[in-house]
Amino acid sequence: MAAAGVARNTGTAALSLGTLLGELDTAELTGGLGERWDVTRGYFKRHASCSFTHPAADAALDLRAGLDPSRITSVLVETHALGAGLASAEWDNRLSAMFSTPFAVAAALLDGRSGPGASGPGRLGDPDLRGLARRVRVAAADDLTARLPDERPARVTVVLDDGSAIVREAPNPVGDADHHPLDERDVVRLLHRWLPGGSALIGRAAGFARDLPTLRRVELRGLADLEN
Repeated sequence: MAAAGVARNTGTAALSLGTLLGELDTAELTGGLGERWDVTRGYFKRHASCSFTHPAADAALDLRAGLDPSRITSVLVETHALGAGLASAEWDNRLSAMFSTPFAVAAALLDGRSGPGASGPGRLGDPDLRGLARRVRVAAADDLTARLPDERPARVTVVLDDGSAIVREAPNPVGDADHHPLDERDVVRLLHRWLPGGSALIGRAAGFARDLPTLRRVELRGLADLEN
């Protein structure tokens, strides 16, 4: 990727694959076995974008109430070193948009969400979306990097045309078990929003998840088998 000119060495790989991983404590592999359920300690993504863009999108959604996006002159997104590289405000396909913090923040400010529709074919080229994204600057902040790995924070500052500024900070993404966990109703509501017309499948999946702990045997099948 570096040879192709689409990546640069920021040192984040060394941080994530070295410092953050630390050392393996094998006792933890069986610690609390049958009592502690780590499957409940993850997080559900509510934005259709890279997880490092989520705290910034959440902060943007939090300050959006009563805000006229046309009055925004600039947006500063401060984040940790691992997420600071997702700074490009230019995208030419859905995947590159999903790895752009300016895209996720602009979509959140304009639409009140950054779901699958935000990066759909008819939306990616929207001049309002691109214009606002180009007013978003992403910067690494040492105080936020220092909070890794327990937090993956972002701080968003929106400056309006009268010179006033609004600031919001998110320590972790909404949906993270350590910050703002989603319960079953939240997840089902999210699925209904992103999968219109999929009510029957969503209901079956939710029922299966509830019954899973009591099943004596489980077979992994493809989505086509589940739909049938």
